[in-house]
Amino acid sequence: MKNLFLEEYDAFIRYYDISGEGETLVFLPGLSVASIANFLPVATNPKLQIHRSIMVDYLGSGFSDYSDKFSYDMEDHAETVAGILEHENITSAIVVGHSMGGTVAIMLAISRPDLVSKLIVGEGNLVPGGGAGTSKIASFSKAEFIENIYPQWCEDRVVSAKKGDEMATLISGMWKTANVEGLYENSRSLVELDARFKQKFFNLKIPKLFVYGENSIPKNPSDAKPDMPDPTELKENGILIDTVPNAGHFLMFENLDGFVEVITKFINKGKK
Repeated sequence: MKNLFLEEYDAFIRYYDISGEGETLVFLPGLSVASIANFLPVATNPKLQIHRSIMVDYLGSGFSDYSDKFSYDMEDHAETVAGILEHENITSAIVVGHSMGGTVAIMLAISRPDLVSKLIVGEGNLVPGGGAGTSKIASFSKAEFIENIYPQWCEDRVVSAKKGDEMATLISGMWKTANVEGLYENSRSLVELDARFKQKFFNLKIPKLFVYGENSIPKNPSDAKPDMPDPTELKENGILIDTVPNAGHFLMFENLDGFVEVITKFINKGKK
């Protein structure tokens, strides 16, 4: 694990750097999730081991510090990721983001196109409103969520995990390293996403892939959600799409091999 001190936030952001000879992959995890929980099995998969991999813990998540000077807006998360890439002298990276990480990845490509060569978005938010989890979190006041809702959610998930609920086991573990104030503010930022964001994503002049889980891809335009857009609209705007079989929103957790296959195919597209 490496550390980068961000003076303006009086905090260290931390990240993993896995060596490799191929193109650099930058992995950005979901909502307040430690990057190793989200992406370690992906980055170390034999099909991707050739690449250098950077896995980022956002401020307020994983092993990075929480800072009350940081906004937790998606734009500012993207700025901290850009700081890491500059610190490591990395340009033209392939950026892979899941859920919130997909939104941060797009924001990074918009604000710093010099740093991103290809973009892989796994069910990231493209419009305001938030996904199922973030919209629920942001529906509470910050004080109510921190003092009452979050502790009860954690307790309920542990109870369900002990009864064999695999998803509850996963979520209860993923959020143990998250700062609850950061979790709330991340959710708020996704719900309040700029309405122009989707069009800015469409306008990016780099190869772009949007990845769905087979079980969550909208069947009709009316079924579209902020993190599950209409696939026809994406295709019409030059976005490649692919689907991970037998998976929902938690793509790599539900079908690791399928998710890795989708990434590998996109990275190698056009190569001999």
